[in-house]
Amino acid sequence: MATSELLINSQEAFTETVSMAIEQVASPDSSFHDDINHLADRTRQLASRIIEQGDACPVGAAETETDINCRITHFEWADQAKHFLLLYRNVQLQLQTASLLVHDGQAEPGLVNELHQRSTKVLREALQEWEETDSQRRKVLMANPKRRAQELERWALLHNPWPEYRQQFETIKKQADDLAQEHEMLQAQTVIFKDLRQLLIESISTADNAMHQADERAREIVRFLEATEGEESKARPGQIATKLDEGLSESDAVPRLSEMTNQLSTLISRLAETSRVTVGADYGVMSYKDINFRKATDQWISAEVMPQLYELWELSEQVTNGLSVATANARNRALLMASESAEAVPYDLSQLRQPFEAFLKRSGNTHESFDEIAAMTKELVEKDLRLSAVYRPTPGFLPLPLQSGINEFTRRQGRLLTDVREWFGSTFAGFDRLRGKAAREDKMSVSEKTVRVIRQRSAPSNNSAYTNILMTKGYIGESFLVGREEETAHLQRLINNWKNGFRGAVILTGQRLSGRTLFGELVTNRFFPSNGIRLLPNSTINIQGRRFQTTGNLCDALDFIVKYGIQSRPLVWIDDLETWWDNDTSLSENIRKLSAHIDNNSGKIFYLVSTTNAVYDHLNRFRELNRIFQSEVNLDDFSLADMQRAVLIRHGATHKMMVDAEGEPLTETAFAKLIKKLHRSSNGVIGDTLNKWAYLTERVDEERVTPCQDRQYYLPDFLTADTGILLSTIFLEKRTNEYRLRKLMGPAFQSHYRSVLLRLQRVGLVTRHNDGWLEIPESVVNEVARLLKRNEYLKTTIR
Repeated sequence: MATSELLINSQEAFTETVSMAIEQVASPDSSFHDDINHLADRTRQLASRIIEQGDACPVGAAETETDINCRITHFEWADQAKHFLLLYRNVQLQLQTASLLVHDGQAEPGLVNELHQRSTKVLREALQEWEETDSQRRKVLMANPKRRAQELERWALLHNPWPEYRQQFETIKKQADDLAQEHEMLQAQTVIFKDLRQLLIESISTADNAMHQADERAREIVRFLEATEGEESKARPGQIATKLDEGLSESDAVPRLSEMTNQLSTLISRLAETSRVTVGADYGVMSYKDINFRKATDQWISAEVMPQLYELWELSEQVTNGLSVATANARNRALLMASESAEAVPYDLSQLRQPFEAFLKRSGNTHESFDEIAAMTKELVEKDLRLSAVYRPTPGFLPLPLQSGINEFTRRQGRLLTDVREWFGSTFAGFDRLRGKAAREDKMSVSEKTVRVIRQRSAPSNNSAYTNILMTKGYIGESFLVGREEETAHLQRLINNWKNGFRGAVILTGQRLSGRTLFGELVTNRFFPSNGIRLLPNSTINIQGRRFQTTGNLCDALDFIVKYGIQSRPLVWIDDLETWWDNDTSLSENIRKLSAHIDNNSGKIFYLVSTTNAVYDHLNRFRELNRIFQSEVNLDDFSLADMQRAVLIRHGATHKMMVDAEGEPLTETAFAKLIKKLHRSSNGVIGDTLNKWAYLTERVDEERVTPCQDRQYYLPDFLTADTGILLSTIFLEKRTNEYRLRKLMGPAFQSHYRSVLLRLQRVGLVTRHNDGWLEIPESVVNEVARLLKRNEYLKTTIR
């Protein structure tokens, strides 16, 4: 076929294709909206037709330098075709972006239809201008032989540009394919972001509903008590106490935040990791962002949303726990009235309403704080947690305030804190001050020094927005997790061995606050995301729709799991083994039954148990725990580098700037120095270090905090034989009560150790929680353990 005939045929094919391509943009139907990537097909077809028309004319030795139509096609028409094809590709990009905005809820379909019409108009005008220019050019050259000869002579001196143009058209075809694949990926991500927003909003609603349900139960109890106060229907106090007991046992299990974080982690894991997103096109140059959606979203949620969400759940738990305390108080009063009524002592049932009326008043104030934080958090989630954030002009995707916090640390390099100047000044006045403090120190009693330490290690009340995040306990996502790579790999190997038929029983050990709970939750969420069973005494577990209320009897709970859950090969996570006891079942008995369960079922159930070093060493002497568990994973070792990262991440999540005494941003060197000091004083225990950082950080204003410049104090060696025995007992129990101590110590408790316990409570070394449990405060618990170890009241390994 002759060149002219090929050129005519390719021109006709191109004209038909370009008309269809523009028409496709002009009249999008519903199916087109569902598959916007039809535009990519049109872009590829246009590029192919352009290439066919250019290839219709030979290049190189076979090309004819006097063929005016071919020369125009290669030297002028191809350049105009490239401009039009780039315009069509840019329209494809804009319409795909608009489609994503509609899916993401950030644009109305009507606005997108308007964009289609505007794009069609621009394409038609561009095509008309192109056709008119090309037709006019050909007519001029064909009608003017002299002008035609000049142009042919000029083009003969130039290199034929068609091979380069052809390569550019192939590139644009590939870009159209890439845009189509990118759009499919991003469309799938919008669905995940929608699910993430819904889950976070539902978690806020869950916490809110728990508060309202607690309020309603309190009002029901008040109405019940008011109804019983009449002379005719007056109930006996004993009956009221029974009714309150029934209400506690029938109350719904309070949802746990960890359940939501498990679902959150699952959703985030479905996000794409490494993605190149096209965010614009400037003429022929495409603009890209390389985004790790999974990492960026995980970090943003952990830094921006989880602190507020955790605070909301804390407020919700305050209300639900407050109702439990009010119910317990009313029940105790009713029992007291019942005993008095047996002696014909008059009683007033209106007294039983007081705890609930006080509870409802406090709850109202809590609701105000909750609603304010909830509204702010919902607005943040709905506004920013969207895939469309990638198209914002700011760098990256979902930028973190943490990054600005890091920049503040590095902005003023080389500026050192001068503690020596703080103490001595420029004259001997510093020495006089130091000497006066030493004299006062000698005059202080052991109790005064102990109280001073307890007071210093209390979170400042005016800095709760900062300290709450630093002192967050439990699992709230993996972005706050630092280190533990070696231990995680060890657990993965053990789990793989278990899947191959070997015994599955691991015990996590470490000092108090060493991160055993957090690591156990990490293992559960990462390796058994939908098949992990968390066992706690006096809580509720659900397996295949069956509900079981646990007590202090571990065997009953394990029997329930074996009966209904063993087919799914779950992980059973038992945190704080030492808390499994009650009035009817001892810890030793529970250990014996746990050993039997592991022997019988560790091929189908993976057992993960945690306890402290002291309890492990104590039980190992009598129950040989090293024979029950095939591996012990100790979590005491936490490096200084990981500690610095852990503190910096949590500090960044507070959105506060750390400044020195002069109000200047703290340098990275000074920051590292402070962490190193706390790491050393805490013996490398992660929880202790984070707590001390919180205790020793003061509020400057709404945006800034500063390290406390006061001297850090430590517990004196206050132990005597009585306090040593009592504190070592409480330490091993983790939490206890007078009944338990009386049972362990016999008559000596009432005659001797009860007064010792009261003295320890007065100086703050033992605290009583609202639920009645006695415990050593976590601010000094490891320091007390080291004193007990040094004085040989504890036989354990303080690593």
